[in-house]
Amino acid sequence: MHSQTAARRTFIKKRSSPLTFGFTAIADFTSFIGQEYLAGIMKAADDYGVNFINMTSAIRPSLFVDTSFFGQYLAKIPFMRSPLLDGLITWASSLTPYMKKEEIQSLFADMSPLPLVDIGYIDIPGVPSIRIDNDYSIHLLVEHLAKTHGFSRIAFFGSKFSLPHQLRLNSYKKAMNDFGLPVDESMIFLADSLDEQDVSAQAKLLLESFSKSENPYGLANSSLPQAILTSSDIIAHHLIEEFEKNGIRVPDDIAVTGFNNQLAGLTSSSPITTIDLAYFKRGYEAVELLIDMIMNKDTRITIHTVPTTLVIRQSCACFEDAIIDAQTDKPPYFTPPHLVKSIVNKKEISSYLEKSLESAFPLLSENERFTLLQAASKDIYDSEANNASSILTWFRRQISKRHYDSPLNRGGINSSLTKDISALRRILLPLVSDKPELSRKIENIFHALRSLHAVHDRYEMISEQVDSYKTTNLMSLALALSSTENIRQLENAIRIKIGSLSVPGIILCLAGEMTDELSETSIEMIFPENQAGLSSLLPLKVREPSLFPKKFFPKNSPFSVTLTVLYHSGKYLGYAYIFMNTGNLALYDDLQELLAQNIYRIYQKEQKTGSRTLLLTDREKLTQNVPISPEESPLVHGGKLNAQAIVDYLLDHIDEMCDLDKMASHFGMSKSYLTRRTKELTGYSTQTLHERLKIEQAKNLIKSGKMKMNDIASRLGFSNPNYFSNVFKKVTGLRPTEFLERL
Repeated sequence: MHSQTAARRTFIKKRSSPLTFGFTAIADFTSFIGQEYLAGIMKAADDYGVNFINMTSAIRPSLFVDTSFFGQYLAKIPFMRSPLLDGLITWASSLTPYMKKEEIQSLFADMSPLPLVDIGYIDIPGVPSIRIDNDYSIHLLVEHLAKTHGFSRIAFFGSKFSLPHQLRLNSYKKAMNDFGLPVDESMIFLADSLDEQDVSAQAKLLLESFSKSENPYGLANSSLPQAILTSSDIIAHHLIEEFEKNGIRVPDDIAVTGFNNQLAGLTSSSPITTIDLAYFKRGYEAVELLIDMIMNKDTRITIHTVPTTLVIRQSCACFEDAIIDAQTDKPPYFTPPHLVKSIVNKKEISSYLEKSLESAFPLLSENERFTLLQAASKDIYDSEANNASSILTWFRRQISKRHYDSPLNRGGINSSLTKDISALRRILLPLVSDKPELSRKIENIFHALRSLHAVHDRYEMISEQVDSYKTTNLMSLALALSSTENIRQLENAIRIKIGSLSVPGIILCLAGEMTDELSETSIEMIFPENQAGLSSLLPLKVREPSLFPKKFFPKNSPFSVTLTVLYHSGKYLGYAYIFMNTGNLALYDDLQELLAQNIYRIYQKEQKTGSRTLLLTDREKLTQNVPISPEESPLVHGGKLNAQAIVDYLLDHIDEMCDLDKMASHFGMSKSYLTRRTKELTGYSTQTLHERLKIEQAKNLIKSGKMKMNDIASRLGFSNPNYFSNVFKKVTGLRPTEFLERL
């Protein structure tokens, strides 16, 4: 055993209590990235005997979704403290679509002295990070394209506003220079985002180069790229689709590579050669680094770089290793049939093949049968045994074509390909049965074909497995919960049904009524009970989320739970720790929604709508300090936006960050017009007006004395308490604490 690994385990074993680590992020967990990070963290936690609390929020709506994922994320911040946690793994860059870089850095820097390790690309003061080397990764791709395929005209396709993509563009330029290849600025394409429409817009510029060429699909044309290196598998996938729409084939007309080893790379019609970024390993090493930091307080803050690997697939005109390995010297698995003795020369063989293929493949077009005939003839008559099989290449194109033509009939595609491979084998083997070496060569080609088929089957299987937002027994649970009349009945339904979802257990904490914050809650249910006598303690008050008593977690073995906040129709109801035996985060999202919806329904029925609930103060009182220009209409008049409509919208979204794109879309106008009109009507920018309304509500919440400053900041959509304090002072001239002291 490695000495450092042994030292970590000895340290943990000697502790009086186990370590508990959390993981925080906002991510699309239908992608490989989030799932691999999570899997690596959970495996390391299990290997070292560390408890794990998953505190992430998923951006993809789940089956019963009703909630804002960003609001869910902010509600989890009070949990990210000691004594609940001994350390936290952050994926800070996952928050960049929702928070400014400076806000993210401040959010996590303020968590000190809690030990943190980051697995993203944002620098957090005093926090070590685990990253990949973009220069090395791009170098691997350029080296493969240049040395293996002899390409010299390699284009780059990335995203304009993504920092990682900008870094990869710089790495691309370095790698091209390292191999003595020209960097042509006209071959650099940057989309506005990873969205399909933005990638397609840039792809059209590339397609214009093809359309202007005398030989549009000829790679020999010196004005066209031979390969395109993209900064993301998602971009590569969209690019291949756009090419196919315009009759350009990958990899036959042009090679394409990706980056990230995401699901899109496997499900593309031409599986994408890419870079695996070792997400699992980075998650695993984050746990190890946290342990090291706790073992040794003087652990030097640094950046840890994890090596990446090149993943060869078919989009660059290569085959996977499994397919190549299958095309080795293996004996036929049965004795070939007797030679067709009437076939004596090349002309007759060609005639025999043509008739046999027409009979065996009636659904193929005449051109497809002709290219298969050419491929079979080349494999039979080509004396160079090491050449790539033309039959193998033909079938690769068929898989790509059928995948693209029939995306909803994958099972049918696989079945038809199996029949086609068997039919071709029956046609070819009689021609070579008296020639042992040639027979072996042809049989090896069919070994490779079966492997090619198996590889694509595996890609399809992975695609279905990682599409985790499929119903299992959730509908059964939904029906059971919907028939409950009170919390006790709801708890009993959970006990009966939760096992059908392969969920090991749940701890349910409720606020007792609808609230605007998660301060005091009660532990209402623990299932299954991990220690005798715990049930007799319930319900048990918990003053703050970070003070949740760890004795309610299992003691005899490390636990892994996912924290889910119960939130519905703008109200907090409590939270739950759901025990994990899978990284299928969609399952826990759906459980959260089912629990929240039904608890909300029960609380409404029981009129637990919140004597403690801090509802939005009367709107007129909130806006009395905000200048509003008089308008004839309360909403929109004469094609112009009314001030009251603007204020109403901002009040409706007072617990969110100001999102001009979303707001402009709501009113059906451009962002620039919205901004200009808001300024005309109120004298404030939209952002400033939103902040002033938030601060008016904050003053009311402070006066009520029922919420802490941090909770007020979170409730009103501020990314962290410092930002809230700064805005409060900008509007009122006082810090929130100073305002409270003067009441």
